[in-house]
Amino acid sequence: MIDISVITVSLNAAATIARTIQSVRAQTGVLIEHIVVDGGSTDGTMDIVTAHRQGFAQVVSEPDRGLYDAMNKGLALARGKLTGYLNADDAFAGPTALARLVETWRRSDADAVYGDVLQVDAQDRPLRMISGGAFSPEQLRRGLMPPHPSFYARTATLRETGGFNTDYRIAADFDLIARTFSRPGFQAVYVPAIVANMRVGGVSTRNFRATRTATSEILKSCRANGIDATPWSVLSRYPVKAREVLDGRLMRLRGLQAS
Repeated sequence: MIDISVITVSLNAAATIARTIQSVRAQTGVLIEHIVVDGGSTDGTMDIVTAHRQGFAQVVSEPDRGLYDAMNKGLALARGKLTGYLNADDAFAGPTALARLVETWRRSDADAVYGDVLQVDAQDRPLRMISGGAFSPEQLRRGLMPPHPSFYARTATLRETGGFNTDYRIAADFDLIARTFSRPGFQAVYVPAIVANMRVGGVSTRNFRATRTATSEILKSCRANGIDATPWSVLSRYPVKAREVLDGRLMRLRGLQAS
């Protein structure tokens, strides 16, 4: 059986998707299916995907109702024991990134596994080090969660949880993780390694308005999931984010480059 389903959602990603595809193809020691869900790109993205067509388990290219709708389409197609997402401008941090996750998951038999994520600029220079190691479910009330590009959960669990709630414009990933951690007996294990290099420009980091929307949606999700959050507790995530930026910049000053 397939160990892991990697879902890549794209829209006009011709400048970056080849790097993403190559990083999936480079993975060793694990049986992967790679699913691409494209929102109807017009910039040549699908020409690049077609050139690599034999390496994909599924390719869908059609209009959708946004990022999270496309992610749900991918989840519906997944056949792996675990499922996670690698966006079309991100890449795995090395050829054993997924194997380390799967190995740890098999030993623990947990419901999910996650690691760290390095946010990088267009030249793959470190900007922000997002560590999952300090996470505990109590931190959801602060709007904190395991780094989503490193989070792989049992496919059946993600489906039973209901996938992404497309009513959220920005925080549907937080909401899905909040719902999974709210399941009775849910367990996730941490792998102390960088799983993915994430390019800047995510929907929740674009500008002040997006940040304000993300905060509002996180608070709404917490309330919907019985998490004791307040506007002040959610805003308290920003000192953590500031420390992550500092850690990333220190890596950059030391001359470290994303792999």
